[in-house]
Amino acid sequence: MKYAVLLCLGLSLGACRGDKSTSPPVHLNQNMDFQQYYKPQEANTWFLDHRASRPTPANTVARGGLKTDTELHAGRGADGRLLDGLPSSIAMNDALLARGERQYNVFCAPCHAKTGYGDGTIVDRGLKVPPPSYHTANLKAMPLGHFFDVITHGKGTMMPYAAQIKVGDRWAIAAWVRVLQVSQSATLNDVPPAQRANLEGER
Repeated sequence: MKYAVLLCLGLSLGACRGDKSTSPPVHLNQNMDFQQYYKPQEANTWFLDHRASRPTPANTVARGGLKTDTELHAGRGADGRLLDGLPSSIAMNDALLARGERQYNVFCAPCHAKTGYGDGTIVDRGLKVPPPSYHTANLKAMPLGHFFDVITHGKGTMMPYAAQIKVGDRWAIAAWVRVLQVSQSATLNDVPPAQRANLEGER
């Protein structure tokens, strides 16, 4: 056994001479390593338009991109009208509002301000067309789906944010906008009893 190990060791050392060779290595498994292929945007004269990248077939939907839930993705009900509430797949809870507040402060507050009056820091720095206040009678009367729709598609000088903000976060922001609106006309009786005692103490 000992001699067999020494023999194998000697043969392996003798095979590794460390010299360079101009001959190509032996590729035992060809597999798909040497197949003919085209790089993206490369020319290919086989096609009439001479493009290797083929156009996407009509009505192709990327995996995970089929948006059949119109309430969630379009903010509209079966009748095509904007929803006046959250989609059935999203529950109203403290976590949703907390998420909405965080995302609003990141994406919306620079222009709309944390209070929603439209006097954010960007306006102070020279924004020529300031955003409207959420607290006007017109916007207070708008359904919740309106704010989701504006975030998704933009409005006026506001660009769409669908690429930057996930659909669930857009609904969370819309819900937080409604919280801001309600907060400006709330009374002490609207505050939960546990928090009401603290407010009354501060008064």
